[in-house]
Amino acid sequence: MRGKPLFPFALTAFLGIGLIIVLSFVGINQEDIASENGEGNENAAEEEFASPVELGENIFEGTCAGCHGGDLSGASGPPLNGGNLSHDDVLAAIAEGPGNMPDGLVAGEEADAVAEFIMAESE
Repeated sequence: MRGKPLFPFALTAFLGIGLIIVLSFVGINQEDIASENGEGNENAAEEEFASPVELGENIFEGTCAGCHGGDLSGASGPPLNGGNLSHDDVLAAIAEGPGNMPDGLVAGEEADAVAEFIMAESE
């Protein structure tokens, strides 16, 4: 290593860059394989549910339960099981994001389904 101190560093850099390129192509291929196998489908609206309430429950558990609690009793967000909210109030809260809640977490028929679920659970 006395005569050519740059050689080991250059070799290491060359191998590292080559490995990054190879793994990038492997990762791109994995995405294609996952989509062929049906994995990675994270859109709940594409799954089949018997009712909008079941769809709303699925979306609520993935998006809202962390703050509002799995039983709607509240956690870092306010409780939703008091029965004092209307369907339109829930839709407005989802769209506008009152307080610390981010706005537009879900939209369209998913927001309607979440509102349906909250109404069904708070009765």
